[in-house]
Amino acid sequence: MTQGRKMKKNPMAPAKNENPAYHHGNLRRVLIDTALEIISEQGAETLSLRQIAKIARVSHSAPYRHFKDKNAILAEVAREGFDMMLRQTEERIARSRGNELEHFAICGLSYIDFALNYPSHYRVMFGTRSEKSYFSDEFTPESTPSFQLLQDKIRICQEKGLLKAGVLQEMTLAAWSIVHGFAMLRIDQHIPDRGMDENTLKELKRSVVMTLYFGLRPE
Repeated sequence: MTQGRKMKKNPMAPAKNENPAYHHGNLRRVLIDTALEIISEQGAETLSLRQIAKIARVSHSAPYRHFKDKNAILAEVAREGFDMMLRQTEERIARSRGNELEHFAICGLSYIDFALNYPSHYRVMFGTRSEKSYFSDEFTPESTPSFQLLQDKIRICQEKGLLKAGVLQEMTLAAWSIVHGFAMLRIDQHIPDRGMDENTLKELKRSVVMTLYFGLRPE
């Protein structure tokens, strides 16, 4: 009989206010998700590993097992964002039955969609230069695979006469500037929600990309 017998505490069980994910190998993911939550509500400027640990309900030293400082976790958020953006764009292109011009349009639409669906990632990916100390000095958005994919699509369209001839780098920067500008205006609510249902937003995004095309089409 074990009645009245006090059960021993499991030494591997999490402490009362401790996040169970800490003990299940998911701490890195928990820390990143918590950082994204903070960025969404407060921005990246005030982010700290101590704040992340408090909200994630882990010890103050736990985040340092995965990230040496705030810049390291911001760099990881940005890298994750660029990987997600590229993967989503490539998947949409793979599903498309259109020509290279349609693929070019998909790059623009996918860029905008990613920014609107993952604004916390996006803000870190394209923060101001002062916020970008978490990247190496060699990093520029133009060095990312997403930018290279857009540039490749423009080059192919130029070669096939679907877009006008011009300096490839300049045309890619022009295309990028238009979709980036629209995305930031929408994220910062300078393009208001008033009267903007899902279909209206979809048409607006398409219009932005088509305006971009008309500016780059052959004369």
